[in-house]
Amino acid sequence: MDKISIPPEWVFSPQPMYVIGTKNEDGTPNFCIITWLGFSFDNGPHIMMTVGGTKLTKTNILREKKFSANMITEDNLWLADYFGNTNGEDGKKDAVAYSYKQGELVDVPVLNECHWAYECEVTRVIELNGAHLFLAAIRNIQIDKDYSDMDMKKIDLTKIRPAIYAPYNYFSIGGKLGEMGEWKKHLADMQNSGVVV
Repeated sequence: MDKISIPPEWVFSPQPMYVIGTKNEDGTPNFCIITWLGFSFDNGPHIMMTVGGTKLTKTNILREKKFSANMITEDNLWLADYFGNTNGEDGKKDAVAYSYKQGELVDVPVLNECHWAYECEVTRVIELNGAHLFLAAIRNIQIDKDYSDMDMKKIDLTKIRPAIYAPYNYFSIGGKLGEMGEWKKHLADMQNSGVVV
């Protein structure tokens, strides 16, 4: 395939989104969308998250060293969009209805409207140029009871239906393409149908 080069900007960073839950100084909850989030392993599963600029969420995490990461799905996308388009420093985010509870193992607000949430404790903070990178141990995962019989080694994203962010647009994931290790079958099917691989 012919390729061209483009500058390394924010033009392509498709990824799942999370509503980050933190506690304000007065104990009230604050929720904000963060998309610069990935996963790592350091003697247990961790979340790696970068928060840039001045955000109440970042201030809260630097003070409390903990947060929840609530997965955004197709059915709670517009609540999350509200959180992402309002500024916690301007006042309480209460223009729309939502509910939350405290985490089971970490004292953080967890959105009831989200189906999958991580309770995290920050283990390392790396100060970047205008941003902070947080490495946080996942201490607990809360999932909907509807997922209790799901094979957690082969999580079915078509049931969870995460919303995907690609700058300034939201997408659904579509259907399942296959399972790991099926490459021989799929490449043979493509070659048999005349697709060059």
